[in-house]
Amino acid sequence: MTASEPKPNPDHRVRRVVILGGGTAGWMTATALTRTFGRTLSITLLESEEIGTVGVGEATIPTIHWFNELIGLDEIEFMRATKASFKLGIEFVDWARPGHRYFHPFGSYGAALPGVAFHHRWLKACAEGLSMPLSALSLAGQLANDNRFAKPTGDARSILSTLGYAYHFDANLYAAHLRTIAEPAGVTRIEGKLQEVERDPDSGFVRALTTQRGERLEGDLFIDCSGFRALLIDGVMGSPLEDWSQWLPCDRAVAVPCERIAKTTPFTRSTARNAGWQWRIPLQHRTGNGYVYASQWCSDDEAAASLLANLDGEALADPRYLRFAPGTRREPWIGNVVAIGLSTGFLEPLESTSIHLIQSAIAKLLTLFPDRDCDQALAT
Repeated sequence: MTASEPKPNPDHRVRRVVILGGGTAGWMTATALTRTFGRTLSITLLESEEIGTVGVGEATIPTIHWFNELIGLDEIEFMRATKASFKLGIEFVDWARPGHRYFHPFGSYGAALPGVAFHHRWLKACAEGLSMPLSALSLAGQLANDNRFAKPTGDARSILSTLGYAYHFDANLYAAHLRTIAEPAGVTRIEGKLQEVERDPDSGFVRALTTQRGERLEGDLFIDCSGFRALLIDGVMGSPLEDWSQWLPCDRAVAVPCERIAKTTPFTRSTARNAGWQWRIPLQHRTGNGYVYASQWCSDDEAAASLLANLDGEALADPRYLRFAPGTRREPWIGNVVAIGLSTGFLEPLESTSIHLIQSAIAKLLTLFPDRDCDQALAT
């Protein structure tokens, strides 16, 4: 900072953050904020046990490690609490043609060699007569094919350094586990439903939330984690959802957990179906299953019947249906309201990106954390 630059006013810092909604997005946000700012920031989270969350078995991608390290998560405790399993990649079944399988591994192919990327060397070798598939040159792919797992190492001389991995876990248990970290660190949870939103008449900023029981929650910054309802970013600040259904026709999902099989696979499976695709996510205590489909081409009953006919084991619950509009909000941050999670929009989770989008939004918020003026330049 030069002598001519204005000094930041410590009295103008954001001191109070109010998070509307719990679930995965709410508790990830609360935990990240309290781990980053400590008790210099007052964090209040409003959620109601009467309002269900979308959470089903969740699959992640390797960037989850950044978030878990940020909040100081112990991997063993986390896996025990969330019934998690390891994930080496995603298997795509029947997409190119019936019977075809493609495995997208986490990690790299082949050896790290100078010059062009490894796959170019493989393509050249194929042109010269090599018949070895690229998947045979991925350690993650070979381990997954044998239903085995190994952790990567930082030693570049070891083939284990080519590995990457993520997790499958129960999203509801993950949120509950994060709560056990966030509350002792200073996050205050309020049980209740939103009744009223108070706004500043001049700036339009949100000043306080009032619950149905009359509790008034004042804040300098408000995080909307209210899911598809988007109570603050849409209902109050008026940020519309941009509909992407013309490009992404899938607008429904049905989910059913089933008994886990004895031989757990260390990968997510995505199988092409007539009107969409089916996911399979193995956890310690069950297998998560779902069918993402386009309602224009498949009814709810047809989707449920297709899903139930393609389970590994006996169904453990009745089908749960989810309706969504594929799309995003061009303005997920307006004034002093920031949307994180489903309140920002939703895309079908074909590459296990739902949790990633939450942590990506959290990372941007931490990087661009505002003062109480919430400069619009940060939001854009």
